[in-house]
Amino acid sequence: MKKFKFLVRYGLKKRIGRKAFLISNIVIALLLIVIINIPSIVSLFGGGEDPNAQVNIGVINETAEVDLPSDYSLLMNQGSTGVDYFVITAISVSDFDLTAFWEDAESDIVIQITGSIETPTVTFYSKMPELNSFLLSQLELQLINYQITDYQSPIVNNVYAPDYEDPEQEAFVSSMTSMLVLPMFILIVMATQFVGVDIIEEKSTKAIETIISSVPAKMHFISKITASILFVIVQGALTIAYGAIAALIGKLFASSSSITLPVGTTSLLSYLSDILPNWPIVLIFSLLFMIVGTLFYLVVASLFASMAVTQEDYQQFQTPLMLTLLAAFYIGIFAPIAGGFGFMKVMAFIPIFTPILAPIAFATGLLTVWEAIIALVAVTIFLVISLYLVAPVYKIAILSYDQTKFMTRVKNYFNKAFQKNGKAEAK
Repeated sequence: MKKFKFLVRYGLKKRIGRKAFLISNIVIALLLIVIINIPSIVSLFGGGEDPNAQVNIGVINETAEVDLPSDYSLLMNQGSTGVDYFVITAISVSDFDLTAFWEDAESDIVIQITGSIETPTVTFYSKMPELNSFLLSQLELQLINYQITDYQSPIVNNVYAPDYEDPEQEAFVSSMTSMLVLPMFILIVMATQFVGVDIIEEKSTKAIETIISSVPAKMHFISKITASILFVIVQGALTIAYGAIAALIGKLFASSSSITLPVGTTSLLSYLSDILPNWPIVLIFSLLFMIVGTLFYLVVASLFASMAVTQEDYQQFQTPLMLTLLAAFYIGIFAPIAGGFGFMKVMAFIPIFTPILAPIAFATGLLTVWEAIIALVAVTIFLVISLYLVAPVYKIAILSYDQTKFMTRVKNYFNKAFQKNGKAEAK
């Protein structure tokens, strides 16, 4: 047990003590600070609304009881100096062509009021849906100012452009992919690279022969996996800490800045907490999938490293693993954007893709809690099977310097490992 602890401690210290670890963490921290505070940064450097821009609003008033367009314009632009921000004009229902309105670059919104003034129906034809709630609240205020007897709140209908896509849904999907896919992909790649490089260094320098003479090959194998997963946990905790620091920096900047940011400007984390109230369980499942999935990828990377003889050899051997990770990464990024939610849900149940895709599918509502648990159990079983298959092959390959072709080498090592096990069981 002491030897095992020493190997784990040595492997972990070797990873964390490198300059590459320090540099990569500085880069990750800076990137998270920028990504999480993108809305504030964009607004600060001119990404906000143009104060001189105008919103052209047409009002179709079919109640014919009050001069609503004029009164509404006065209310909306009260306190403004110079040019009115909201340009409100009265139009007749006979002059309104919906198709022409969507194609007219000068028209932004048309508000149609039908029915009686006591119980009106308000329909918004809007190219700027984010303003609908504000415009409705001001319209209700104007109607209340008339002191209408038996007034009731209006029935509201929203009509969007034929090509309209909900910006909140797009932002949500984009946030999920950036906040889950990229960090998990980076952590898994870093872990597999570290375990592979460690093993191949020991093997190429023949140090592995001294190590295996002191400890069993299985203990060496488990120690490498353990050290790497501990590294992933440490790096994951640091990443979460960087996210918390980034959110704190955003709040401090917003409270101390003399520049007034547009209403609604917030950090990415604040936005996610608003639209994802169950974020704690999403975070828990993401960590579980990352740990179990990383263990599986580490087992495969250790197998390839044990079969390799040189660094170039290992780079060739790990190509299938890297292609699998890249496939999962690109599916997680582009499938939601392309509307391929069904495809992503199916792929989330395939164990080699589950660690990256399942957290996104669960966060976006494609997977229920029970489906996420099933996916987690499936990838765990897949991990146990891979450990059972890889451990005896690792024992044979780690001390071998065979340089035959890749597939030939893999076949020979598996044959030797399980022939040896079969003979041992027969005895």
